[in-house]
Amino acid sequence: MTSKHSKIKKLENDFTRRREIEMDNSQAVAVLSNRRKKRAMFIIGVFAIFVIIFAVQIIRAKVNYADVNVQISRQEKKYHQQKTTNKVLNAKVAQLNDKSYVEKIIRDRYYYTKPGETVYSFPNQAPKDVNDNDAE
Repeated sequence: MTSKHSKIKKLENDFTRRREIEMDNSQAVAVLSNRRKKRAMFIIGVFAIFVIIFAVQIIRAKVNYADVNVQISRQEKKYHQQKTTNKVLNAKVAQLNDKSYVEKIIRDRYYYTKPGETVYSFPNQAPKDVNDNDAE
């Protein structure tokens, strides 16, 4: 490691050889350390990318879950409304299966009479319209 133009010469003894070996080793360790740092940064970068991808998927899943819960609550409201409507309609059907109720409706709305019967209409009692609810 001597240069041609220098007047300084290197001593060749045990100490200088050990010192040279230590310097070479420290340079090799520095190179390895830099390689390890680069490799660690690469691994951390790849890991960070995977973490970001999974975080995005988790967030999307939570948003979809919330949307599904909103849809479920809406459908449950519709279901309960349909259920109450169904109960009302079933009550109407049950009333229509009652012969005396049907007879009453026919007499009130359509002025049907039995043979030999006379119907009197009072002006203050107007008949119910055909579209009115009879479930009461």
